[in-house]
Amino acid sequence: MALTKLQFRPGINREITSYSNEGGWVDCDKIRFRFGYPEKIGGWTRYSGSTDTLLGTPRSLHPYYDLQGSTLIGIGTHRKYYIESGERFFNITPVRLTVRRPVELTGVSSDGEVGTVTVST
Repeated sequence: MALTKLQFRPGINREITSYSNEGGWVDCDKIRFRFGYPEKIGGWTRYSGSTDTLLGTPRSLHPYYDLQGSTLIGIGTHRKYYIESGERFFNITPVRLTVRRPVELTGVSSDGEVGTVTVST
């Protein structure tokens, strides 16, 4: 069997199907092309050294600057909204519901009687 040199076209072409893209690339993950050849990209690195965990699955990121010029990142999950500042995550989710419950106070009067008072706010 004779050896055959394979020639691949550089770049990703998702406009056509994999069968009609003979000699080309249709899909890839974490690669780039240098001098016409595919090359592996290093992968992912940890952004924050913090061990804080987020409640919920992150759905969006929004980078912005505050009035002092510090870079902040807003992280929205399906449960909470966090701000990343200084490699720490701060929960800034607004309070949606406040429940006020009556408080019962029990005490002894000066003449020795025990009484209970209910305070509602």
